[in-house]
This record gives sequence, C-alpha cells and structure tokens, in this order.
Amino acid sequence: MYPGKVNLNYSAVKWKLTQCQRAAPIILFRGFFFILIALFLYTMYHVFQFINYQELIKRNTPLSDWTIGTSLNLSDYISPLDDTALIVPRGFCKSKTLLLIVVASSVNGYDQRQDIRETWGNTTHFNYPVFAKLHSHLKGSYRPPMESRLRLYSDFLSGEGETLTASVQVVFLIGRSKNSSPRDNESLVQVWEEAYRYNDILQEDFIDTYNNLTLKSVLALKHVKNSCSESTAYFFKCDDDTFVNVPNLLQFILGGTVPLYNDSILYTSRWQSSLRATKGVMIGNKFTDSQPIINVNSKWYMPYYMYPHSTYPEYLSGGGYLLSIDAVQRLYEAAWSTKMVYLEDIYVTGLSAQQAHLKPRHSSLFTILRTTRFCSFKAMIIHHQVKGRQLRDAWKFFTDFSEKCSPPDSIVD
Repeated sequence: MYPGKVNLNYSAVKWKLTQCQRAAPIILFRGFFFILIALFLYTMYHVFQFINYQELIKRNTPLSDWTIGTSLNLSDYISPLDDTALIVPRGFCKSKTLLLIVVASSVNGYDQRQDIRETWGNTTHFNYPVFAKLHSHLKGSYRPPMESRLRLYSDFLSGEGETLTASVQVVFLIGRSKNSSPRDNESLVQVWEEAYRYNDILQEDFIDTYNNLTLKSVLALKHVKNSCSESTAYFFKCDDDTFVNVPNLLQFILGGTVPLYNDSILYTSRWQSSLRATKGVMIGNKFTDSQPIINVNSKWYMPYYMYPHSTYPEYLSGGGYLLSIDAVQRLYEAAWSTKMVYLEDIYVTGLSAQQAHLKPRHSSLFTILRTTRFCSFKAMIIHHQVKGRQLRDAWKFFTDFSEKCSPPDSIVD
C-alpha cells in the first residue's frame, strides 16, 4: 500500500448507495405526509377561525337588557348570604315533603295560578290515590312502586296501597314588576292579599322578565337549598303553562312505571321507564347538540358575546324537570362559578350541571310537544304550553274516570 492512498471497499460503498436509493422514496413520502398534515392542521385552524367569525357576524346583535357591557357574573345580581325574599309562604319547608313543585309565574299571572290551584295544583285531592283510578283498566300492565323506595321515603308517605298519599307542596315563584320598586308596585297589594289567602307565593326582589328567568331559577335553587335540604326529597321546577300529572310523577319517583296509551305512543318510548336512583337525579326532556339561535327575532336568540360556542351542552327543557335534593345543592354551588346566559334551562341544567358533574337524563314522559289528544295527558308526567280553556278542558276529561283510553297493541316492559 502506498502512503496517502485509501483502500476502498467498492462492494460496501455500492451496497450503501443501493440502500440510500431504496430509502429515498420512503423519506420523501414521510416528508410529504408530514407536510400534508401540517397543511391540513393549518387549513382547519383557519376554517375554525372563519366559522367563529361567521358566528360572530351572525350573532352580533345585542340583547336589549343584556348588552355587551352587562356583567355576566351571578354575584352581581344575587346575594348568596342575604335574605332578599319579599314574600315567603308561612311554614315553608318546615315539614317533611317528598315533592316540592316550584312553578315559575309572573306578578300579573294570577289567572294562570288560579287555574293551577283549581286543577293539578290541588295536591290534597290530586295525589297518588288518583293514579289507580286513572289507570284502573290497565292494572297489571305496569309495575307498582318499589318496596325499597316505599321504605326509604316512608317519612314522606301516609296510608298504604290505594290510599297511599305523598306529601306534596306547590309554590309559585314571582319577581316584581319592571321599572318599579317593591314599595310603589301597583300590583303589590294584590300579590300580598293572594299570598295571605293561599300561602303559596314566594316573591323575590328582581325584575320579572323572560330574559331574567335565569335569575328566577337560581333564586329557586337558593331557597330550596337554604330552607328545604333537610325536609325535602325532590324538587320539581315547571312553568305556569305546564300541566303536571302529579299521580304519575309520584308513581315515577316511587320506582313504579306509567302505563302506555295509543295517544301517547308518538311522544313516548315503547317501553316503560322507572326511576331507581336517589342521588344525582336530574331528569326531564333532554336536548343534545342544540345550536344557538341566530334569528334575532326569536325569543331564544343567543348573542355571541354571551355564549361564544357553536353548540350547547346537554340540557333539560325548562318546561318541567325533576331534581333530587342533593342535585339542587350541587347545581346551586356550581352556578356561582358559571358564566351566565339568560336562557335558564341551558344555564341551570346545561352549563351549571356540567360544572357540577351532573348528567341530564332523558325521559319521554316529560314531553314538550303540544297535543289536543287528552288521553296522552293520562300517560305523561308533563305537557307544556297548556293554559286557560285548554287546561280546564283537559282537566275535565282527565278527572272523568269513566273515560278509558286505549293501550297500544304491544307493550315492551
């Protein structure tokens, strides 16, 4: 070997060159693949930004009473420590109550309150014994209350069998009239007289408007949490245009099932659901993947600055939903750390529930669909948007126990 010369292994070099030639397409493919991924992510980011911009453009009209600069902090409107109630029913939540029904009403809603008092809200007579009368011709086609739940809630019950009666209280929650103080409210005297006579008015110090329903619902949670936690098992919130089938609701709470009818099969499942849980109960008509309304003329329009997301979390219709007392406490506590939106059902049973790690549960017995088929009233727990003449006509049919509504051809139990 001469000095300065290199001894090359040509076969090894050739082999390495061959390997490099083979690897080159793979390396190029991987590089191209990563570039595609980067381009895809870059494009999706800008698409997402564009969609958000479109949402902003579509939902940029402010609400008249919840403008862009208005605070969305709950503590700016409700004091957790102060008693701000103007009227509270005498003996409110002082006795054992299986079911407390809080009806969202208005200062001037006397007629609707009176209709409820004279129909489904008369829970002294419209109680569990009516369940057997409603469904007597279908006896054996539904499950009776669970013995374990009858024992669990025995302190809230009296009698047994067809005379079994539950302790139920109905309260109407109202605020005060717009642009007036409690002292110079012209209707205040009438409200006081009504409250004294019926002892079922809970009035809070806030302006009672549709866009303040979130405040009304949180105030309901506040009163129930502070006054009823030790005496009440279940809380039911509904509107004053909701028909509540109290016997069916009690059957459901006690673990029994409600029979099916032909006229309700369009609204209900073809199986009979029952309630087994005692904690974390939050049940009603559930909405999933709902999107904010962009039509500014809709009463459900949601401005972007109040809710900057494209979909709502799961939530229950505010027409009527059932909560166990522990769920009331959890929702109330979670509300303080949840940014407000003015749609109360989304705020309470959606956003606050998400914060409280409570999952809404759907039951088709809580229908929000309107119907003129009165037999469906016997098969459901609630019907929404029922008031005035329709409510009284439905009640007349409902309490005529000689009316026997037909069951479906087949029942899945």
